[in-house]
Amino acid sequence: IHATVRPGAEVTLPWRDDFNGLAYVLAGRGSVGQERRPVHTGQAAVFGSGSSLTVRADETQDGNTPDLEVVLLGGRPIREPMAHYGPFVMNTQDELRQAFEDFQAGRLGTVPSVHGM
Repeated sequence: IHATVRPGAEVTLPWRDDFNGLAYVLAGRGSVGQERRPVHTGQAAVFGSGSSLTVRADETQDGNTPDLEVVLLGGRPIREPMAHYGPFVMNTQDELRQAFEDFQAGRLGTVPSVHGM
């Protein structure tokens, strides 16, 4: 879910108890959860157990961002081991090393920088 929350406003969404929840702040400042943990641009917050997710925008935002912009993500926990470094997230250190090798060798493909190319 991509949500735009006006200054001083709050959004509470029903959430499945068996799902993890995460909020990533694209822009702005606010708080999350019942504890009102502060968050700002570039930060992620992981929600604990509960049947809802709450995101609040600070009363005032900086001059570059009029609103709090967040992406809310969730899903069932996969309960698998995790190894991460940089942009790569794998299950084992060996898989992580392989991902770096594949990236450095150009085996992960490319994303065109100009639309349609």
